Amino acid sequence: MKNLMLVLILALFMPLTSHAENTDATSIVTRGLGAYAKGGAKAAIESWIKGSGLEGSKEALSQANVLRQVEDFYGEYEGHDIIKDHQISERVHMIIFVMNYKKGPLFGRFQSYRSNSGQWVATEFKFHTEAALILPNNVVYGE
Repeated sequence: MKNLMLVLILALFMPLTSHAENTDATSIVTRGLGAYAKGGAKAAIESWIKGSGLEGSKEALSQANVLRQVEDFYGEYEGHDIIKDHQISERVHMIIFVMNYKKGPLFGRFQSYRSNSGQWVATEFKFHTEAALILPNNVVYGE
């Protein structure tokens, strides 16, 4: 009886746990960065494009090469900072973040979209080592 109760309790929490991993617009970014830290550049890109219109795109997957080049230049990935989560509409957010490497930063911009199922997916993303080339001026230079 105790085992049955334990199974029922775990079953109740499982959907909440998987849903909690994708509860806000930034979750698409953090999910991919977790995959990057564990499995490298290709794992990150695959995570970011999963479930989106970009899934299976060779052009999107080629962005893994950009991450590998940054690793060659800046060294090991150490973590990230979310700079801004800007809501464009009810279902579209622009996420601005920085990936911290041993010797320097890589700036990222993601357009996140919430599907009818509630899943956040990336519909566009860009990376660059120069903040001013992809981030809004007010973020780079202030108001």
